Amino acid sequence: MAKYILTDTGYWVGLLNSKDQFHKNSITISELLEGNNIVIPWPCLYETINTKLTRRKNDLIQFENILKDPRIIYIDDANYKSSAIENVFERNNKYSEGAHSLVDSVIREMLLDINLKIDYLVTFNVRDFQDICYKRGIEILS
Repeated sequence: MAKYILTDTGYWVGLLNSKDQFHKNSITISELLEGNNIVIPWPCLYETINTKLTRRKNDLIQFENILKDPRIIYIDDANYKSSAIENVFERNNKYSEGAHSLVDSVIREMLLDINLKIDYLVTFNVRDFQDICYKRGIEILS
């Protein structure tokens, strides 16, 4: 049975950029993702398809081909934006360490959503998500 695997931006950057520090990890993980449903939050697409990527035409074409796979599921952030931005400011004002970006905060909100089917999370920022993943029984691939 196909699993639902939510992907963080770092995975895509590593996969598409052979000079990225996580390129080899991303290649290894991509083999594990085959045959499963790949869940991509829209904010991760914004981060991944940045100016640097659009200047690397072959990498951009590779990503376009990946995104055409029918197992790709795009998750709109509309239901998560308000609480995510509140959490960013609250956390950044209260803690000197462990602050999350807005994109990470949106992903955290998605992981908290019990109505969103997620079996695995692919991230190289394990500490940003391990608390929620542990509570929900979501395995982290890194």
